[in-house]
Amino acid sequence: MAHIHDHQAVSGKKLVWTILFNLVITAAEFIGGLITGYLALIADAIHNLSDVAALGLAWLGVKGSQRPATKKSTYGFKRVEVMTAFISAVSLVVIAIYIVIEAYERYLNPTPITQPGIFLTVAVIGLLGNVFSIWVLHAEKGKSLNMKTAFIHMAYDAVSSVIVIGGGIVIMFTDFYLIDPILATAIALMICWSSWLVIKEAVMIFMEAVPEGIDFDKVLKALRDLPRVEDVHHLHIWSLSSSEIALSCHIGLNEVNYQSGPHILGEINSLLHERFNIGHATIQLEKCGQGQPGLGCRTNQHLE
Repeated sequence: MAHIHDHQAVSGKKLVWTILFNLVITAAEFIGGLITGYLALIADAIHNLSDVAALGLAWLGVKGSQRPATKKSTYGFKRVEVMTAFISAVSLVVIAIYIVIEAYERYLNPTPITQPGIFLTVAVIGLLGNVFSIWVLHAEKGKSLNMKTAFIHMAYDAVSSVIVIGGGIVIMFTDFYLIDPILATAIALMICWSSWLVIKEAVMIFMEAVPEGIDFDKVLKALRDLPRVEDVHHLHIWSLSSSEIALSCHIGLNEVNYQSGPHILGEINSLLHERFNIGHATIQLEKCGQGQPGLGCRTNQHLE
């Protein structure tokens, strides 16, 4: 088995700083929403609170995925970050449903905004805090599904803050109070969409599906096109985590090339790593016609 590690360290300190900032933002927006009666601001505060939980899960995911392998968990705990991302995304959907229900109540009974100065100050503070969080997490977003989820939380929070500020200004100058539940619903729908994307990716990893961005047929063809390879079968490609891809397969060689097995394995692993970023490859070499019954060279197309 070959293991090619290309891990990028994820900074737990950045997550901690982002969590602290979002706790302050959440408290400010929730209090401001209660004082002014602006539902969209309360919705944004709840969204921020979910972000705090998501960032906390992300931190736990980072720490868990860095734990070493054991005799019981031979790959380590790499999928902890996928699990925490999934839990975070599902919790967001639940919160979004609550916001929609509350928005419907406000649609039936519109509520005016009081003390607009407080609302505007709190909303701007929330926006600045979200922008800071995005800046802190930007460099980490491509390192794992967990960090991608945390970054998406912050990005959508910044967008919702802009919407909240815009809607509040409209109400201040036009008394169009219905824009409050409309905007709150729009924020909830954004939350649902971003959460669905994360849930979908996490489920595919749990199902050990071929990772997005990997073309199964191209990998198979690349292996079969290697000069001394006679056949490839039992090919499997799956994700260990959101950033690590694994592969296993049987490679058929003739009698002469079978003696050069170690060199051929090196060529295969280099090909997989360089062309497809597959870093965990388990290759079983077989002599043509001497593998499992029915596994003949070239003619066998069986893929499990």
